[in-house]
Amino acid sequence: MSQKKRKYKYVIARSFYSRITFYVFISIFLIFFFIISCFGFSYLAGLTTREFPADVCETSSENFNAFYCLLFNGKDSQFYDLLYYSFIVFAILCVLALIIVNVFYITNGFYFTRLVKEKSCGAVIYKRENSKTYFLLLKMNYGHTSLCKGHQEEGESDEETAIREIKEETNLDVKLNTDFKVKITYQPNELAIKDVYFYLATPKDQKAIPQDLHDEEVNSFEWCEYEEALFKITYDSDRNVLKKAHTYIELHNLIKNKD
Repeated sequence: MSQKKRKYKYVIARSFYSRITFYVFISIFLIFFFIISCFGFSYLAGLTTREFPADVCETSSENFNAFYCLLFNGKDSQFYDLLYYSFIVFAILCVLALIIVNVFYITNGFYFTRLVKEKSCGAVIYKRENSKTYFLLLKMNYGHTSLCKGHQEEGESDEETAIREIKEETNLDVKLNTDFKVKITYQPNELAIKDVYFYLATPKDQKAIPQDLHDEEVNSFEWCEYEEALFKITYDSDRNVLKKAHTYIELHNLIKNKD
């Protein structure tokens, strides 16, 4: 893998910001839902002004109805006062909360993490031998088994990165099939998000032996048939790429064309 200077793009983790915004809008929605429910219940219960006498809100009257008076006693109703002032206070708190959260968001404060947005390119390397198709797996010194890939350097195209990384990690000269291109995204650690683009590639010399002459990051290489390769690959994301590559190879008769 190249140790040259890499170009990074930084993004801000929005999980905290998104949760706060979600809670604010849900709270506002619940308040309006409560208001509509109250009026809806009163309508279904028949609590209309035309059905109640004028003394309905007088406690000494036989016609006194507390629920009706709570909801429909005009601007003097305790319900209206409570609802009005609660809504005003809640609206002010929401505005202040959004301002505070946005200040943190803009200044990248305590509640946000600056993530490194990385980009890598590689390929599913395959060959045809003795009427069988083999896929190249890389056993890394970190302990996992994966497909060939590496970081993109500044100014490189995706194809150039894939070819360079294949050469650096395997010392193979390959023919790249750019019609097949699959993207995966994962988080290698808490401070990074990585996009990886995979192509299909086959060695120009089918007898060439892969070896890492660049930085010795690869411990060993192994050509495996499809089912064995699926079993040995460590990560599901790489395994899914291999499945798509195998399907593409069969669908476009690339295996038959090699025989």
